[in-house]
Amino acid sequence: MSVVDTRLVQTAVIGTRDSDQPVILPEQPYNLDQFRSHFQDKRFWCGTLLGGCGEELMTKRYETKVCHFAHFPDRTSNAAACHRIANGADSADHLFIKRDVTLWLKSCGFRPQAELRNLGHGPGDAVDFWLPKTRQRLRFQLGHQDYRTWYRAEQEFGTASEQMNWIFGVDGPISANMMQRQGYALRVKCETDGSDRRVFIGTEHPGRPVAWSALDECRLTPDGLVTPVLEELLSDGSVTQYGKGAWLRPATFPLRADQIVFAIDAKAPTPTRSPLAADGRYIITADVKPAGSRIIRAHVSLPDDIPMPTEQYVYRLVGVARLLLTDPDPREGVQWAVRADGVTQLSGIEAERTGLWRPAVALPEPVRKLPGVPAPAQRPIVMPTATGSGRLSSAGSPSAAPARVDAATAARVRAALQDFARRRTPTTWSTLATVARVNLARLSPPERRDLLVAVDRLDAPDKPLLSALVRDASGHPLPDMPYIIRNLGLPVPADNATLRLWCNRETERAYQDQSTSHTRMLPARLALRADGKPSERPVPAQPEKRAAPKRIDKPIQRGPLEQGVDRLRQALQAAEELLPRTRGQHHKRLSDTIKGARSRLSAFDAAQAKGTPYLDWLGSRADTPNHHAQLLVKAIKAVEPHASHHPVPTAEPPKTSTSTPPPVNVGTARCESRADTSGSESAEDLAAEQFDVLVNQFKEAQRALDADRAESIYRMANPIYRLQLSPALQHQKHGIVGEMRTWVGEQQPNRSSALLKRCQRLIHRMGEEKDAMSADVLSALIAEAEALSKRVTLSDTEQKALTRARQHLQALRDAEKTTPSGDLPHSEPGAEGRLSREQVFQMASAVRAVLEQTARGQALTTWGELRRRLGEGVLPHLHPDDQGEVLVAVERDTPADEPLLSSLIVVGGGEIHPLYRHVAFSLGRDVPLSDVALRSEWTVDVLRLRALWKHR
Repeated sequence: MSVVDTRLVQTAVIGTRDSDQPVILPEQPYNLDQFRSHFQDKRFWCGTLLGGCGEELMTKRYETKVCHFAHFPDRTSNAAACHRIANGADSADHLFIKRDVTLWLKSCGFRPQAELRNLGHGPGDAVDFWLPKTRQRLRFQLGHQDYRTWYRAEQEFGTASEQMNWIFGVDGPISANMMQRQGYALRVKCETDGSDRRVFIGTEHPGRPVAWSALDECRLTPDGLVTPVLEELLSDGSVTQYGKGAWLRPATFPLRADQIVFAIDAKAPTPTRSPLAADGRYIITADVKPAGSRIIRAHVSLPDDIPMPTEQYVYRLVGVARLLLTDPDPREGVQWAVRADGVTQLSGIEAERTGLWRPAVALPEPVRKLPGVPAPAQRPIVMPTATGSGRLSSAGSPSAAPARVDAATAARVRAALQDFARRRTPTTWSTLATVARVNLARLSPPERRDLLVAVDRLDAPDKPLLSALVRDASGHPLPDMPYIIRNLGLPVPADNATLRLWCNRETERAYQDQSTSHTRMLPARLALRADGKPSERPVPAQPEKRAAPKRIDKPIQRGPLEQGVDRLRQALQAAEELLPRTRGQHHKRLSDTIKGARSRLSAFDAAQAKGTPYLDWLGSRADTPNHHAQLLVKAIKAVEPHASHHPVPTAEPPKTSTSTPPPVNVGTARCESRADTSGSESAEDLAAEQFDVLVNQFKEAQRALDADRAESIYRMANPIYRLQLSPALQHQKHGIVGEMRTWVGEQQPNRSSALLKRCQRLIHRMGEEKDAMSADVLSALIAEAEALSKRVTLSDTEQKALTRARQHLQALRDAEKTTPSGDLPHSEPGAEGRLSREQVFQMASAVRAVLEQTARGQALTTWGELRRRLGEGVLPHLHPDDQGEVLVAVERDTPADEPLLSSLIVVGGGEIHPLYRHVAFSLGRDVPLSDVALRSEWTVDVLRLRALWKHR
């Protein structure tokens, strides 16, 4: 009786039984037909590199179940004896990884040596890539292994002269150990794409899911393989790549804190750079005595908010204590330190019993954490005294504590921060590093804060602190700001709320200092009391002194803002006199207009009282006092004919024991408050009322989807929230401001949006490749960049680069007018190695077949993906004009009523290809002039293509 092979074998190799060229069989019958047509002259083998028997395989087609490979029966009609274990779609992933990573490394300029490793389970346990040029080894560990096997491989290949990079295929204890060892782990997986498998590299970070990136998006640096996500983590300092010269994270062991005492030795050297250092902590050298053991010289790691211990005391650890231990180093051996969360001073009797020192006190005294105060320098601190500029002066000032900083780096960071201030935009470390060309991966957290100290030390004492512009991911001031403020000789805020107010004021001062306006008002620095709390009355802002010629003969002219305020006061007084003589809809119209005018006038008065500039020019003209005065005049003219000669009687409210005070004119409240404070509101209450009015106006603009109006209102409300509201009100209104900021950000993309990055990529591409581009391709790129520039803010350098691209396009147009053109023969190649028409049609046929397969798979593709799938022999690197001709030839068989197959070719993050307009125009199709309309049409074409090709 014959036995049929029932194993569902999904992978095989082509060529020979020992081949390393894998294929995967499609599961659907209509895809299998194409697979057979494509590989009609090939033979399939149960390859030895797959762990198979080496016999030939055939394809089995089914309509009601999954298609698969099967062994040919032997002479007795029985299934061939094969002991292959893995038969699924992932059973050939080691061969796909070997093929794709080899091609990728060659495209990066390397000559890799690839080798499959059998570690006891099969030939697909691991794949090694050795790069002799850089002496790097990449190991793709696909199978499970224990720590001993991993450690031996690390010791064998990860020597001082060779670097080992691990990429894990499965999640397990070893990948988790790697993540704890260096802060992240690299992963690899393959996904089915037709009869092929694509390689993806993932980045695993504690507390986050694995973020996957295509292999083509990764790059190889001297320190190892880097994914886009890992690059972001390196830029913001979250992790440090384990490359040449980098440190691994130490292992930790729990200790009994209450059984460890120590005393410091001020003469002992303190490590400046150590693998045991951590952000927010400092290391000291001390004599440590565990209970029941001898005294030993060791390092102790303490938080920055614990004052540095002195020689006059002996200390006991409190809280959680752990032992930090590094891996053995060939030069320095094993390094270790005791990590503690707090210390307590011992009394004289207890200190004497330890044998470490005899303190000068007799009672135990706990060392309390001081919020906002960093670790002092390695010497006694002398109490500073305030100078006239507001900075502190002391012989023991910690201003000399930061390490030496490169002057060129500090100058670049300073210039970048000044540019952000001119744009009125805060920044983060990652964005600042990109603009200032600073490699954050090479800067430790202490070196970063010392860099900011060096940047602000270049300014005069009364100048704003540019480091206040640098914020964390949530928009709050950096945790290192107390250290920076202290080292610049300024009073340190006492708590986080005061620190936020102080930094917000310095940010506004930086905006005004770098403003290009000729009428700048520089707010005063937030005044602090001796306890670090803000003073009750803020110091009024002083106008910035500018050198200007004196004018004695001519009177000082009032600006348009002051003139508009005067007109508004006059109109408001007339309207308030007319209001009691109106009724009905006329009364409501005049009352609403008066309410808006009062709000605008109260905003002006509140800004004057706070000493801050009145920001009414950030929005449209509908927010100026002059405009509200015109509205009042129009309302008075419309209502006055319908007003009575006497006040309209109103229903009297029930009498109460307390009399209601007469209504107060908000516009004159500030002047009247100096004479009688009982009849007017405080400046803080006026600011809160003004903020609530702006919130209501924002909601109206939000309902009307008026993004420009909403952004204008948000820009006026945000300074009031940051500079004029009390900390309690700021905490209460925090959610409202966050919602406003989020909605405005979604409607109007900012500097960190994807649109800006895409526009910058287009400008960079035009600058690098404009000499090789045709006029049509360059015109399409310029049109797309101009459309994006209307939605984002470009720097002056980017605007100039876009202007140069326009000039180059005009030069190309002029050259085309003067150069005669003629048709090329069908078989002769064009000038400068251009394609002949026959070559164009051959490539178009191959590209169309892949595009049809992509359409059936309901997917999108890129030009690079087309080249990868077709190979260099079929689709090599092409001139941009040749790309356009190939895509036009692709559509020669596309019916006029169907969308273009080339619509499936995208760039970047799924955006429309620049050649889409050119192809549609060349085929005589209607092409919208607007980029927005063109993108909408392209989106519809992609959806129609998916619907048409879903069942073809």
